[in-house]
Amino acid sequence: MNVTRILVTGLLVSLCLEVVASGADEAAPVYPGKDWEARTPEQVGLDAGKLKELGEYAGGSGCVVRHGYMVYTWGDASKRTDVASAAKPVYAHFLFKAVEDGRISSLDEHANKWEPRLNQINPDLGYKDRGITWRHFANQISCYGLTEAPGTAFAYNDWQMSLFWDTLFQKVYGAGFETVDADVLHPMLTDRLQCQDNPTLMAFGLKDRPGRLGISPRDFARFGLLYLRKGRWKDEQLISREHATMAVTSPLPNSIPRTAGKEAQMIPQQRSIGSKNIPDNQCDHVGSYSWLWWTNGIGRDGTRHWPDVPVDTYGCFGHGGLRAMVVVPALDLIVSWNDTKIRSAEMENHALGLLKEATISAGPGSDRIVADPEHPQWLKRKDGRPFFMCGPGDPEDFLYRGKLNPDGTRDGDQMALIDKLKGTGANCIYLMAVRSHGGDGDKTHNPFVDNDPRKGINPKVLDQWETWFAEMDKSGIVIYFFVYDDAVRIWNTGDAVGKEEKDFIHSLVHRFEHHANLIWCIAEEYQEQLSVKRARGIAAEIRAADDYDHPIAVHKLNGLDFSEFADEPNIDQFAIQYNIADADALHEAMVNTWKQAEGKYNLNMSEAKDWGTGQELRFRCWACAMGGAYVMVLGMDVATTPKSDLEDCGRLVRFFESTDFDKMSPADELRFAGTQYVLAQPGTSYIAYAPQLRGEIGLKNMSPGVYKLRWFDCATGKELTQEGVRVAAGNQSWTKPSEIGDEIAVYIQRIG
Repeated sequence: MNVTRILVTGLLVSLCLEVVASGADEAAPVYPGKDWEARTPEQVGLDAGKLKELGEYAGGSGCVVRHGYMVYTWGDASKRTDVASAAKPVYAHFLFKAVEDGRISSLDEHANKWEPRLNQINPDLGYKDRGITWRHFANQISCYGLTEAPGTAFAYNDWQMSLFWDTLFQKVYGAGFETVDADVLHPMLTDRLQCQDNPTLMAFGLKDRPGRLGISPRDFARFGLLYLRKGRWKDEQLISREHATMAVTSPLPNSIPRTAGKEAQMIPQQRSIGSKNIPDNQCDHVGSYSWLWWTNGIGRDGTRHWPDVPVDTYGCFGHGGLRAMVVVPALDLIVSWNDTKIRSAEMENHALGLLKEATISAGPGSDRIVADPEHPQWLKRKDGRPFFMCGPGDPEDFLYRGKLNPDGTRDGDQMALIDKLKGTGANCIYLMAVRSHGGDGDKTHNPFVDNDPRKGINPKVLDQWETWFAEMDKSGIVIYFFVYDDAVRIWNTGDAVGKEEKDFIHSLVHRFEHHANLIWCIAEEYQEQLSVKRARGIAAEIRAADDYDHPIAVHKLNGLDFSEFADEPNIDQFAIQYNIADADALHEAMVNTWKQAEGKYNLNMSEAKDWGTGQELRFRCWACAMGGAYVMVLGMDVATTPKSDLEDCGRLVRFFESTDFDKMSPADELRFAGTQYVLAQPGTSYIAYAPQLRGEIGLKNMSPGVYKLRWFDCATGKELTQEGVRVAAGNQSWTKPSEIGDEIAVYIQRIG
């Protein structure tokens, strides 16, 4: 099943993701109590039919959790089962906890401090096992029982895993097989999670491979929720955010090879927690193994582990996939299953693809912004409603305002700025993912760990952005999201989009594509950093990753000619920089660019200077809108702009969205009497505008019939409608009602 392209109509649901973010703007996540709180699939934006298809495909038993609610189960999700290798992240959890509690000094502490017998084996190999650390154990690179030195090769090895378990639980925690549940597992983890079905580390009893986890799908989902919430459970941080994040985001590099599998000496009487085969190595890590979790990494062949699901997916699997628990942060989803028919990565990918499809079939789709295939000169809502955009562009540094915290987040005024926009009707703002590395921002204006693209994206930063974006989205404010600021140079790949850049783009898209009010923009002033070919390549990557098909824009440095992209299928909007204040000149520029576009794409007058305030600002905004362009004024700063100016933008939006402007084109040749600018679908509907009406407003070449006139005061928002106005053929003008001011727009509809 080619899920990737099947899904290019939607990914996430238009519900606000309840993601833990740092700072005062933190959303309140949902957790289960003694019992899971249930929601229907439809209540959390999932398709029940698709979930049923998932359950039937998987077989066995399982459950699906979204936004902290139990939304679907199949089979007996309360049945406790040995989950085999899926238990391993629980071992890593207790390792991290031992470090945090001071039981061991660090992840790089040598295990021979606790297990001195490691000092006595493999003398012919230089007593190599003296060098085994806890980090080696938890990444399956200890090479215990094999000839390679610790840290040099990967071996998915049940003998070393038993040594890890015995050393950690029996010697560090001081718990025997008989007491580990009561002394460690329950008080430190499962009781805190309020597990329902009495998980145990003695799934087969005390004498049969002790250390194997017996747990039900619904209890295992609680463990997944703990890591989805970055180690936090209700009001308690059960494991540090740092460790919870590192555990699922630090896959082994592909440079670490798979072991050759040549047997070496082990501690006498060493047991295995599973396999009896020596030497033992059951699989390869292929860039997807991280602290006993499997991640959605890229293997040595350049392909992703699960190609049809978001890149931030991670999980644990036992018996080749028959037992599993998987977390999909981008979807705020957890799925857990036992005793299924799934036995391969391909089957895992298919099952997870069905889960992803369940989010698509349900929405959010109807209210999201999309390119209009019938009228590409304008955007629209998926449900067919018109969409207009007008509002501030500034502050460019929105994402990076305020004090920088040690974890990469910001203590800034972002929520205050959003609150200021709320209710005004102004509905857009610039957001730039990267403003460093040559851009206008300082060196910290990026979402990377330690400002280093090689270290990947800092998930805490994206979590905080999600909090702001969720608030913007539900308030109708467009997330106008630039990948790059001007002149940003990170990946030196010429005309090509390299693997690192592709992964970065896909990560951003998958993280935020669930928002309805979203427009992507490749880069501000793209020519400063990108060739045309590279810009096209970035657009193609955004399109491939975005399963909602949000519009994609490109912004150009002070130019009106976008002919280099005229035939580009992945670009929907041209964001214009035109630094001129004269309203008539602005209008003429928009009209000319509209003609150049030939109806193939839409325009956004996105950057200009010195547009003033009050009537001056209104005139310029209306001049652009009547020229066939959206209006997003970089230079209008939310922080300093009077609320009245924002309300003026909102009134323009409200007026346009109450018309059929999206079927109109600039038609100033039809102006008559005091009309200054015209948009028209000749013979059907018109908008006539005058910034300071003198005398009557009118149109040329009218078709005879009965019309409705809706007069709109641009300064106050007051409206007055005249029904049944009879018009003869030819030129026609009308007298403004006295209740309406002189700064007017009139929507003229033929009704008969």
